[in-house]
Amino acid sequence: MQKKPIRLTKHAVQRALKYDLAPDLIEKIIWEGEKQKEGKTKAKYVLKTKNGVWVAICHEYSDQIIIITLMKGR
Repeated sequence: MQKKPIRLTKHAVQRALKYDLAPDLIEKIIWEGEKQKEGKTKAKYVLKTKNGVWVAICHEYSDQIIIITLMKGR
């Protein structure tokens, strides 16, 4: 399976900067995180790391993934 390009909204970029997230960690959340469908195109990815739980809310399309927001869980 070919990986789709990942795009971030302005809000997601602001959150990534707030949490000081590296681009490779953002990709890791998408590619290795547990996917939970939340509608036709919306999905949530949850990745547990030793630094906590990271959550990415996304819209998935046939040609790309758009990250709407990033959150740090417990």
